[in-house]
Amino acid sequence: MPTTRDLEDALRAINDDIAASLSGIAPDVFDFKAHPFSFLGKAARARFTLLAARALGSDGPAAAAAAAAAELTHTASLLHDDCLDTARYRRGLPTLYDQLGVNGAILVGDLLIAIAFEKAGGAAPELQGELVRAVRRMTEGALIEENSRGKKISAAEAERLSALKTGALFRWCALAACHLARRADLLETCAKLGEEIGTAFQIIDDVLDFEGDAGACGKETLKDIKEGKFTLPLILALNDAAAGPAAQKLVAAMQAGPAADLAQALELSGLVKAGGFAAAARASALEKLKALFPLTDRLPDKAGAAALKDFLLAMAERKA
Repeated sequence: MPTTRDLEDALRAINDDIAASLSGIAPDVFDFKAHPFSFLGKAARARFTLLAARALGSDGPAAAAAAAAAELTHTASLLHDDCLDTARYRRGLPTLYDQLGVNGAILVGDLLIAIAFEKAGGAAPELQGELVRAVRRMTEGALIEENSRGKKISAAEAERLSALKTGALFRWCALAACHLARRADLLETCAKLGEEIGTAFQIIDDVLDFEGDAGACGKETLKDIKEGKFTLPLILALNDAAAGPAAQKLVAAMQAGPAADLAQALELSGLVKAGGFAAAARASALEKLKALFPLTDRLPDKAGAAALKDFLLAMAERKA
């Protein structure tokens, strides 16, 4: 049975593969060595792809190529997100937006997604089209989120956003592993598993915007609040009979005040945490993940399925 060390070795190999792909880009196109940036990050999507592949019996070089494609796709989306949010800090380093400006960061993101499509097609021809469809869903989610800035949305709408923005790529990771295992009978199971895992992952990310430490998270916190995004912890606070009026007053003050003023953002974050709304959102993500256990039990490699469950539980507890 593959060990935790085997998984970490595989992730290092994927990081090396991504670095090799980027180093092959001509410096007059883009000099990656001149602009330090982490192109793998915490590797949650790569880790999930490899674990799903093991649980399905499709472990091997093709699964590693799919994992690399997932991480490149995710990183490309982050480069674009950083331009939208004018973010200066990501994965413990200055963003490419901060280093290069909007034009450079967007174009590097486009370059990464092209490399991701190549890697997906190299893993298996059918994975390329699936990844194109996943990127479309991710983009639709980002556009809906952009159109919703400053507008209160429901918990159901927030979950739909998470399913599109984040669930779509996790869904692709699971489908990729399933295609590589040649288990057409499990495609529907894997699609559901991936999308729900991705949705839960995004809920935890939204929680960390309130309760995370910027140093541990490797990115700015309170970013969603400052950008006028209504995520589940804030929605729960606004819908609470006792806390709702105070939360709404702070939201209104933030929308009316200067963007540089963090006072209301800090106060609103304190209200969300003290009222237990961040904890409640985290608990909802944990329940969503536990509800997937019957699906993981359908996967053929039982030791791999058990490792996948451990990954889900660790995801619910993550602090960064």
